[in-house]
Amino acid sequence: MADNGKVEMDAICQMETHTKTYCAKCEGYSLINMLKRESYIEMGMFHMAGVCWGIHFYPNGYRDADLTLALKLLTETPRAMVVKFEFNLLDPKGRDFERTKRSGNYTFSKLGDIYDLFYMKRPDFETSEYLHGDCLTVKLHLTVVKPFFVDATRKQIIVPSSDLHQHFGGLLESGEGADVTFQIDEEAFSAHRYVLAARSPVFKAQLFGSINLKKKKLFGSMVKSKIDKIMIEDMSADVFKIMLQFIYTDMLPPEMDVSCEMAQHLLVAADRYGLEWLKMICGKKLCDNLDVKTAATTLVLAEQHHCTQLKDVCIDFVASRNVLDAVMGSDGFKHLMSCTPLLLKEILDKFSFLYLSSLFLLSSSIFCQLMAMIASVSSPLVCSSSPSSCP
Repeated sequence: MADNGKVEMDAICQMETHTKTYCAKCEGYSLINMLKRESYIEMGMFHMAGVCWGIHFYPNGYRDADLTLALKLLTETPRAMVVKFEFNLLDPKGRDFERTKRSGNYTFSKLGDIYDLFYMKRPDFETSEYLHGDCLTVKLHLTVVKPFFVDATRKQIIVPSSDLHQHFGGLLESGEGADVTFQIDEEAFSAHRYVLAARSPVFKAQLFGSINLKKKKLFGSMVKSKIDKIMIEDMSADVFKIMLQFIYTDMLPPEMDVSCEMAQHLLVAADRYGLEWLKMICGKKLCDNLDVKTAATTLVLAEQHHCTQLKDVCIDFVASRNVLDAVMGSDGFKHLMSCTPLLLKEILDKFSFLYLSSLFLLSSSIFCQLMAMIASVSSPLVCSSSPSSCP
């Protein structure tokens, strides 16, 4: 104890929190509902608070005959963690089923710790609205409270986060030292050659290398009119401005809520100038807002601009039998058929893979429609897993 009567701390235990919302879907429930007790399907696995977690689905329970969904700690943890959770089942439109809401907390301290998030008698579940189209969808919001210790006898130096983006953003805003100008319609944007070249291989070749015919095709219709001015065509000023801010600051403007339409235009611009991280950010925005109206258009965009992850997500979404019929009736699907008809076969292959072991495939009018579409747009295309005939 110090002379002034205050207790001197040797150590301080502080708490840090981590939050995450995780959604997962199980398709083909009828194929797994006969699993024996304590057998499970892993509906999801994710990393959070430095450890790995899993959502396990036990169709026949693991302690009794109740259908059970549980959260399990899949890796070792050096210290116990308190996990607060909010759990819910979702309807086909992503809305909560109010009667399935569960909340609580549990302390996870070692590998294999497990906690029941939801349980229900299997016959009741199978006749409920919670099972839709042979699928169930779950949403889990977690807050992990994790302790860590600070040596109170040693003074700490607090290092603030980097402000590099602010300096470069200020440089762009002020235009000080700018040595190149981009003209889009009536708007002009001043920038710095070396910053652009460091961030974009396309700008590097445009500003510091000779443009041969192959590169000219890559650049689209960028035409150099003067040594210090470049005309930009086939892009709006709003899109170019946001892209330029991203080049300087490595982030989108915080005050701007980028819409899905803007994300589409930015993805095209990012692909044009070789800005891979911006392309991924735009892809995630489109992925998070995927629905039956946008799925086909987004799939075409992903195919044309080499977004492999986004393409895979779109095909998985479109090939789901719960949404495929609606997607096929959208204007975007007509656009897909005219622009990228080869994608039809990939959708069909995925659809066949998901439901090949189900009688649903053999009696599916959707399957037959896809086969007819493929035959109409390209006769050489052959589905590798098609039934011999359609009813």
